Amino acid sequence: MIRVEADPANPQGGYARITMPGMSGRSVSAVAIGREGYGSDSLGPDGWQVASARLVPDAVSDSGGDLVVILGPGIIEHLEAGPLRFALPELGLAEVVMWPDIAPLPAAARGGFAGVPRPPPARPPARPTAPPLRGPEPLPAPDSDATVVLRPTTPVPPEAPKAPSREADFDPSKPVAPGHGRAVMLVLLLLIALAGAGGAAWWYREPLLALFRQPAEPLAPTPPPVAVEAPPAAVDDGIDRMTPAEIAALNLPPARVLAIAAARQAAGRHQDTLLLLEVAANAPYGPAMSALARLYDPATFIPGGALSVPNAAKAAQYWRAAELAGDPAAAPARAALRTRLEASAAAGDALAAIALQDNWP
Repeated sequence: MIRVEADPANPQGGYARITMPGMSGRSVSAVAIGREGYGSDSLGPDGWQVASARLVPDAVSDSGGDLVVILGPGIIEHLEAGPLRFALPELGLAEVVMWPDIAPLPAAARGGFAGVPRPPPARPPARPTAPPLRGPEPLPAPDSDATVVLRPTTPVPPEAPKAPSREADFDPSKPVAPGHGRAVMLVLLLLIALAGAGGAAWWYREPLLALFRQPAEPLAPTPPPVAVEAPPAAVDDGIDRMTPAEIAALNLPPARVLAIAAARQAAGRHQDTLLLLEVAANAPYGPAMSALARLYDPATFIPGGALSVPNAAKAAQYWRAAELAGDPAAAPARAALRTRLEASAAAGDALAAIALQDNWP
């Protein structure tokens, strides 16, 4: 398991010491650091960014069979306490670690190497000055000897006479034609007949409506509501609102922690799932180690989960630990992984050969 701590050789802060047990003698020139749940999830030389990046450590050394990587102030000033994804791309190692609270280097000590102050940043070149704006060119002076030519005007045609209005044709002194009076009388008689029919219908409306009315059937009595017994309320123990660190502080049985991890995985809380599985595996608890091995194993790796890439070497490490812890499900899965690693090693995969040597001595 990767260990992260403040570098004791630099008590003023700003340095981290990362230890990989049992990995001495490996060559490391770059590391990669990421975080989950952010658009800018990869740490670059100038801070968090979208594109993946590799960072150069300050020092790499061996210590008692362990590989030690030292990260300097340029990296530490961008990191906060919490879960981070730490990877050594050259070794195919990627693991989620709980990054501790490491104080950044004080401002007074942020000069150049060995206390030499950094040179001031170069000033940007001055902008070129735009030429002054020129006004419009003056108009030439009028020529007194020039001849002025006038264009002939177009004659406007006379306006056509307007047609006389139809109102002028009406003469009130003329008598109305005899047929017009008879038509008006017929219209008045028709209106009187319609008004009489409407009044009769209004007067006899109640007798006519009574012919079509039928006695309404009595409504059936409404049955009383059936009492439904409410289900017992679920006991809220607050576990779902706790962070993995708070759950670890409760010292719950590892089987209970494994069940909480499974519930959070079903809810899509993959980062909590990984941290809780590591808590249960450190008990030690074989089924939790097998669950971690499934996350890393390329045969059971699920894209978009807690890990960005599979890791056959880490899977072999957890399958071996689960088998030693007595989990019966670990042996067949470990044997299948060994078969795949042997085929990859035979094809020239150096990392597969190292995983076989470390986990099947």
